[in-house]
Amino acid sequence: MKPPRTPQELVVRTEKMVYGGQALARADRFVVFVDDALPNETVRAVLYKKKKQFAFGRAVEILEAAPERIPSDCPWTGDCGGCTFRHCTYPAQLRFKKEVLVESLHGVPGAQELVRDLVPAEQTTDYRNKMVFSFGATMEGELRLGLHRRGSFIHIIPADRCLLQSAASREIVRRVAALAKQMNIPAFHEIQKTPGLRSLTIREARGTNQRMVELVTTTAYPGLAEHLLAILEDLVDTLYFSIDTNIYGSPRPEKRTILKGTGTIEEVLNGLRFRIGPDTFFQSNTAQAEKLFTRVRELATLHGRPSTALDLFAGTGPIALHLASIAGRVIGVESWEPSVLAARENLALNDIQNVDMIAADVNEALPPGIPEKVDLVVVDPPRPGLSPEAIAWIAKLTPDTILYVSCNPSTLARDLKLFLQSPYHLEAIEPFDLFPHTFHMETLALLRRNP
Repeated sequence: MKPPRTPQELVVRTEKMVYGGQALARADRFVVFVDDALPNETVRAVLYKKKKQFAFGRAVEILEAAPERIPSDCPWTGDCGGCTFRHCTYPAQLRFKKEVLVESLHGVPGAQELVRDLVPAEQTTDYRNKMVFSFGATMEGELRLGLHRRGSFIHIIPADRCLLQSAASREIVRRVAALAKQMNIPAFHEIQKTPGLRSLTIREARGTNQRMVELVTTTAYPGLAEHLLAILEDLVDTLYFSIDTNIYGSPRPEKRTILKGTGTIEEVLNGLRFRIGPDTFFQSNTAQAEKLFTRVRELATLHGRPSTALDLFAGTGPIALHLASIAGRVIGVESWEPSVLAARENLALNDIQNVDMIAADVNEALPPGIPEKVDLVVVDPPRPGLSPEAIAWIAKLTPDTILYVSCNPSTLARDLKLFLQSPYHLEAIEPFDLFPHTFHMETLALLRRNP
């Protein structure tokens, strides 16, 4: 039998942050991406993944700390997969994110000089309006409810003190975990596939203070639904008890029972009302989403009010609804039919008459029903960005203005290069911090058609 391999340790000096929240360091010509480190630090790192020319490691000792380093306010810093910057001052987080964005845009003509400072969040704790928690168990068999340990789909970090959620949300986690232990109900085991509790989702409408909770299990447990309602009735407006018998992949409830409420909650964003269900996609930081969508509307009218506007990857319609007040006609395109239906409900809820919703896949081909000429196109794609086909048909519509909302700097850079091969130029790049203490950001880019 071979003796167990001892983890390799290195003492390295970090240089800069990279997208993903690691600090880049070099050992001779060997690159090491170090978790839990900041730029300009000397750290002792343990390598946990090694390739031919680079490796990933974790800082286990800070030998020389950066001035931006502060004591973390979370006991699970370094273990939890949620936050990457709780050991860093907030102004430095914003600076590091801007540097990552600028470097990602290397090779996009004129882009780096246009990048503004990130629009900061006024609230850096308790800001998330949606949290999804998983059930698991310790090695000793004690049930846990919380977030996944970094790099693991099995091990769970308790979330009753997680500072990304509200105090009420933390109390819900405590009560549900205590109830599960009291009733001796096990957690679903991801490897053995034994039945049990799977997930707890908490959604909060910050504009109305309404709250929705959904508990998902693989099977029904006598008395669980009744006890769940009893312990949460004072904290929730809508409560679901859901069954998911599909034991592979993420939970996808097949049977939902509403124990309390209408099944939806209502959010208010810049005066617009949105109905949110258990599967509705909505920006997870309400306050920062208001700033982002306000700026989308401002840049959309920077060179005049558009007659016809397209909102691509429209989701449940937040951008389309914001454009309705400044455009003659808005067409929203979204591939997922439930989101299209939800967007139409939101249009009716706000009595908006000049927006049409189309169910189609933007990345495949030009959707039917799109005019030959539009004035404005707004795209807000998921992390993979746009397909070359989508960029080609958008450019063929010759909009005067294109607004690109991106959650991924690398695919933003790739797509901007393709747009700039058409008769377009960049006028603005404005990042927003929707996710304090994490490496994520949203970026708004403005392209204008050349005269």
